[in-house]
Amino acid sequence: MHPLTPAVCLALLFAGTAHAGDTPAPNADKRALHLAVQRDAQRNHSTAAGVSLPVGQRGWVQAGVGQSRSRDDATGTTYKPRQASVGGGVAGDRWQASVTAGQRRDGSALRQTDVAAALDWKPADTVNVGVDATHRNALARGTVPGSGSTPTAVAQRVKGHGVGVHGAVAVTPRATVYAATVRNHYKTTTTQTTAGGGLLAGVPLLGQNRVTAINRDEAALDRSHQLGATYRVTDRVALNGEVMQDKLHDGGTLRTVQMKAAIAAGAGWTVTPGVGRSRGPNGEGTNYGVLGASYAW
Repeated sequence: MHPLTPAVCLALLFAGTAHAGDTPAPNADKRALHLAVQRDAQRNHSTAAGVSLPVGQRGWVQAGVGQSRSRDDATGTTYKPRQASVGGGVAGDRWQASVTAGQRRDGSALRQTDVAAALDWKPADTVNVGVDATHRNALARGTVPGSGSTPTAVAQRVKGHGVGVHGAVAVTPRATVYAATVRNHYKTTTTQTTAGGGLLAGVPLLGQNRVTAINRDEAALDRSHQLGATYRVTDRVALNGEVMQDKLHDGGTLRTVQMKAAIAAGAGWTVTPGVGRSRGPNGEGTNYGVLGASYAW
């Protein structure tokens, strides 16, 4: 899903306020540091940090690291994958293109590689539209109930690609609405080392028992839809609300509602606190909190 965050919507809200002689370089907003922490009522949590730097007048590079923690209720297994990403892009006066590659690893239990590309076009000062493309190659190892009391070791691979579109419109000088949708096509392969059967509850790729808004980026999603709006209350504060619906590859739906505030704290800092609630494929709901901060210089 394309990250149409409150910061992106704020950029649209402030579009057109620069004077003719003060037009910044297309990559002027890429010199930034981003930090984020999320935690839900089930004690799943994630932390992430990233930095982007401009290159010349139009290019930029970026890198990020993070770690998440989640627990599978069916097996009691705790997963703690680390993640790292690198990327970059180039921007014109009314367009930009970017590519990002990331990997998640949790020892021998999980290895997940994602590549995402996006192309954005700004046909007017108040409109942004774009297309997205993704590719995933993931391998997980775990166990399922076998014959007797001996568990069966399994390896599960998920591989595929996705395409999507996104857009945002500043409907008034203070209000922006945005939407995005992605369709993924995955092929899954499961290999058992010994005879046996059972649900793949101990394998993280398709185990729906632990999917919440905190770790949705790790889940195999066939379809994702996002709808949101941002309202600039003052020159320093904006409020953002959005709803998301994800169709899991192995069945079931994850629904999420969240509210955030983007607060310009001065000296280049913007703080983004937020709260939300997600409802998983088994019907259970959980509340969560988000705290982000970014620094631009």
